[in-house]
Amino acid sequence: MMTTREPVTPLAKIRTTHTTTPGGTKVREEKILVTVRVRPLSTRELAGYDLISWECPDDHTVVFKNPSDEKPSSSFTFDKVFGQNCGTTKVYREGAKDVALSALTGINATIFAYGQTSSGKTYTMRGITELAIDDIYEHMRN
Repeated sequence: MMTTREPVTPLAKIRTTHTTTPGGTKVREEKILVTVRVRPLSTRELAGYDLISWECPDDHTVVFKNPSDEKPSSSFTFDKVFGQNCGTTKVYREGAKDVALSALTGINATIFAYGQTSSGKTYTMRGITELAIDDIYEHMRN
């Protein structure tokens, strides 16, 4: 049985710097969170009987299953992992919303997608952008 835990930024990923302000010296923290979304196979891949090489056993782990069994499986851990059946709304709500809305409190934040061609970056970011804009306008209305 897998246990779930709240994502915690490792101390090695938090950089603290001393900033001098008119009110005195303050410590500023910078956090980097890495979120992964594994996309489902495309229609073309399904038609070609491609195999799924990635498995998400829990909310923080991605396992590469080598279909040829030439190499053993490799496991990777991230702050948050979304499996192939996860919708963009869930990715936004659990992985990007806090970052997107932090700009409303004056915090500089960036959400970006990185991956190989046809890995789903544009599809994911289009949905996240639309949901973030909706939330920002909702915040401004209230």
